Amino acid sequence: MQAVEQPTSASELRALAWTTLLVPVCTVYARSACRRLRPGRPRLAALFPTFLVFIYLPCLFNSLHLRLLSTFFHTWLATNKLVLLALGIGPLHPSLPVLPFVLCAGLPIKLRADVGHHQHPTEKQSSSPVADLLFPCARSFVFLTCLALLHPHTGFLPLYAVHYLYCAQIFLTLDLVFSSAGLVAAAALGTAMERQFRAPLVVASVNDFWGRQWNLMAVDLLRASAYAPVRARWGRDAGVLAAFLMSGVLHELLYWYMTLEHPTGEMLLFFTLHAAFHVAERWARAAGLWRPPKAAAYVLGTAFMVVTISELFFGPFIRAGIDVRMMQESAAAVELVRAVAKRLIIRPLGPVSA
Repeated sequence: MQAVEQPTSASELRALAWTTLLVPVCTVYARSACRRLRPGRPRLAALFPTFLVFIYLPCLFNSLHLRLLSTFFHTWLATNKLVLLALGIGPLHPSLPVLPFVLCAGLPIKLRADVGHHQHPTEKQSSSPVADLLFPCARSFVFLTCLALLHPHTGFLPLYAVHYLYCAQIFLTLDLVFSSAGLVAAAALGTAMERQFRAPLVVASVNDFWGRQWNLMAVDLLRASAYAPVRARWGRDAGVLAAFLMSGVLHELLYWYMTLEHPTGEMLLFFTLHAAFHVAERWARAAGLWRPPKAAAYVLGTAFMVVTISELFFGPFIRAGIDVRMMQESAAAVELVRAVAKRLIIRPLGPVSA
């Protein structure tokens, strides 16, 4: 099967232009339709064309980073939000004003005021909605630049250490993009946004990672679309399995978008394994069988995450050469930033120093 073509500036700018046009049009149409139709089949039928648009949008991009983000933002999050909206549940509501509705539907953001009961007890409300997100943006940008510069010199590291750096790159990339999107939305709306990541690189347990550290917006959507309905009928453990299976299917779809190859099933196996450990860990804690010291819990939890991610999650992408190409794109981005900085800073100072 044909691989994704190499990106060019013209192709990616054209894709960004189409995305910038289509996402607001689809979300405004969805809001208008849902204001006139009752939840259920009427809304689903009216919103079906928007689902097709969001499913297709990642195919416009040749850059693997942009294709990854479009798959996550549009094919996964936006489509899921609109399906829940059609059913009358979820984070969106047609009574929202147009701008907040469009931003919340098309970007990975969540208004903190809407979900105050989910706010982490250690989170503090800043006096400025923008101030909360400035530091995460700057931190992630600096560390991503360091990782891109470090990558050519990691040949001597053990495999799991390299894969841990891959985990760090994924976290920092998503945190930078999510925080930047939240920063733009907070500036536009004057409302504080929830942080979607906390400290997922060192975790004490599977429950801690998936429930409180990693990609909390996806967790909330999986809770509403898979966990809650299945739990109501078959119990808590079945709900956990349903949420992880749905995540596994979505990651298999992500693999197809990134490689244009048939999924291998390893993503589904990865999330099934984590669902089993999620349930077993909770049972063991309830029975008093699993209460290790905090330091040991962090070592064991982090080791389990790195090993399973390395073997089952990264494996298909590495065999397809996705890791090499994404590192090349990261290095090219660093060179672009360096060239722009040189043009804006060094050249204007040249005549003065001369």
